[in-house]
Amino acid sequence: VNSTAAEQSSFLGLFFQDDWKLSRKLTINVGIRWEYDSAITERHNRSLRSFDFAAASPISAAALANYSRSPIPELPTNQFKTVGGLTFAGVGGEPRTLWNGDRNNFAPRFGFAYQLNQKTVIRSGYGIFYVQSGADRQGVNQGGFNQTTNLIPSNDNGQTFRATLSNPFPDGIEPAPGSSQGLNTFLGRGISFFRDDRKIGYQQRWSFSVQRSLPGRSVLELQYVGNRGTGLEVSTDINAIPVQYLSPSPVRDQPGIDFLTAQVNSPFASLPQFAGTGLANVRIARSQLLRPFPHFGDITNNQPAGSSWYHGLQVAFEKRMSHGFTVQMAYTWSKFMEATAYLNATDPRPEHVISDLDFPQRFTISGIWELPIKKTRNRFVDLFVTGWQLQALYEGQSGEPLGFGNVAFNGTLANIAYPVKERFPTRWFNIDAGFERDPAKALANNLRTLSTRFASVRADGINNLDASMFKNLKVTEKVTAQFRFETYNTANHVQFAAPNTNPVSTAFGTVTAEKGHGQRQVTFGAKLLF
Repeated sequence: VNSTAAEQSSFLGLFFQDDWKLSRKLTINVGIRWEYDSAITERHNRSLRSFDFAAASPISAAALANYSRSPIPELPTNQFKTVGGLTFAGVGGEPRTLWNGDRNNFAPRFGFAYQLNQKTVIRSGYGIFYVQSGADRQGVNQGGFNQTTNLIPSNDNGQTFRATLSNPFPDGIEPAPGSSQGLNTFLGRGISFFRDDRKIGYQQRWSFSVQRSLPGRSVLELQYVGNRGTGLEVSTDINAIPVQYLSPSPVRDQPGIDFLTAQVNSPFASLPQFAGTGLANVRIARSQLLRPFPHFGDITNNQPAGSSWYHGLQVAFEKRMSHGFTVQMAYTWSKFMEATAYLNATDPRPEHVISDLDFPQRFTISGIWELPIKKTRNRFVDLFVTGWQLQALYEGQSGEPLGFGNVAFNGTLANIAYPVKERFPTRWFNIDAGFERDPAKALANNLRTLSTRFASVRADGINNLDASMFKNLKVTEKVTAQFRFETYNTANHVQFAAPNTNPVSTAFGTVTAEKGHGQRQVTFGAKLLF
């Protein structure tokens, strides 16, 4: 049973801006913008909203009584708490909006252009740009309004069957409870919610460029571009196992794993609110009772704790069309760092690491060339030889950085990557650099120390050429025929997908797929224009 959603949000933006031409050579642009991106509402309030951290759960008394019969040493009975629960939009005094709107989004802008001489211009600018968060960017959380009914054909492992093909659900389809369960909603399950005081993240962007006019109707531009992201949303688990119970060992800590996974009596087993969940079992893992909110699984929401940094040097060259020839070329050398995810759920701040969108080098060049073949007096020869136009586009780009997950590594990081000429699909990087490949020695319930990604270990990049030939033929004064011969991935150069980075896999370090532009494609076409 899946509920429908009728979402709505509004957006308002006001700005003031003006240009001042201070002299014949200097122009300044100054402005400020205010934006309000309202919170989402659902027409019939069919959405979860927030989490009440202080409310006593309806099952608190019963769960405490059950727990007091067999407490664990790490958690005295007087410290066993089951507080908190989900709230719904428009129910129990909660607002209809999924969060409180942020009205403090002021974004100044500044820029200038200075003509150094007749052929050189200097430009610079700075601005703040807020992240959009309305209904076109994310949706409601309809937990409670969607309901799954499991097909259970037998209760005795197939000795007898209670369900038939004509009646596969003898107990009927379970209706969605909506908000009727209140704080009992999703007990024993993983949940997520919206923050009441949601703050909108923003980007600060700045640039400085020098543009120079060159002979031959061409121009060269050198530009530095920077970007700083602040207050970016980071998914946070507020119900993680406390850090003092996680192993700091760089190798598998079997006693620590056994301690957290040891089965203890569940104080929730006899409570009907937990039916169908793992907490309804008579015995559950000790780690569950050590969580801050033991009556739930993972509890996630987005916190404005993230940030990012980008610095790029860009060079662009353009020769405008003249003498039947034009070319555009661009090169970018950059670095993109981010802190938008936690290495460990218990860390005080997100991990500062190379971004998976970091492509240090990118080069593109495209051009059009009208072949300078003069017409002859032979009309038949001119039909096939003259009037041809060549076009080409080349794109080259570094591959994305790779990571290996929560693994034990006892070597030197510098020994992992292979030089580009030594990388092959059968061995993309050095799998013998110090990775623990025995599944029996895999890390678990530990504090992770190995970074999520490494700038030196990368997947295959882009190396692609597209080329084409066009010929326009004047049939009559009003009719023109165009013949086209186009090739994509002209050199038939494969772009490999990322290699397997799971050390315990037999395919570790190998590439098993390709991606991107695919194999060479050749297209012939004709078009009549009239």
